[in-house]
Amino acid sequence: MEILNTPEFWVAVSFVLFVVGVLVMFFVGVLVMIGCCVVLDAVSVMVVVAIVGILAAVAVPSFQKYQWRARRSEAYANLAGLAKTQQTYYAQFDTYPTVGPAEPGATLGDVPGEIARSGDAIATAFGDVGFAPEGQVRYDYDTNGPLGCGCQECFTASAYGDVDGDGGMGAVMFVHPQPDGTACPSGMFGYGTPVNADGAPMYDTVAVSRDINADDF
Repeated sequence: MEILNTPEFWVAVSFVLFVVGVLVMFFVGVLVMIGCCVVLDAVSVMVVVAIVGILAAVAVPSFQKYQWRARRSEAYANLAGLAKTQQTYYAQFDTYPTVGPAEPGATLGDVPGEIARSGDAIATAFGDVGFAPEGQVRYDYDTNGPLGCGCQECFTASAYGDVDGDGGMGAVMFVHPQPDGTACPSGMFGYGTPVNADGAPMYDTVAVSRDINADDF
């Protein structure tokens, strides 16, 4: 079932388990307070603590992954918008621009991480294209096109980030190929076209690069 693979499902499950754990602790506390005829020895307390610990072990990682995927949605939205402006630019000038190095990191002198940064440098770098992100960004952005990879009718827009803060730089890409299937790699690192579960290239859609084992969630 596809619903089992959605972060919303696992967040809901984690929340239910957390609520159950809280209720267990609550009723145990009530029983103690009213002096019910239930004898809570050390083993009973340890069992309750173990249950709560298991619930927390399930809930916390699921919630973290949900947060990371929510942060990655920034790249999905911005690359979709950037791809549209690239097509508009091509319609006017019969070519796709190459914009690099990736911004705002190149201007700010830092690398992407968990902290959002100003996107002003992106708006400046992509001024001729007419693209500007909304608000602050956790990703760096660039595009590779004719000047970067030599193709005349293709471009690849990429976002690079480390939204889980583990030191691994992940990439999200939008790859538009030429009619013959030729496609540009990413501007940084030279990542190839993302592929689906069957190994088929994912063209003209935003997709996560699996060339490296980073931000694999």
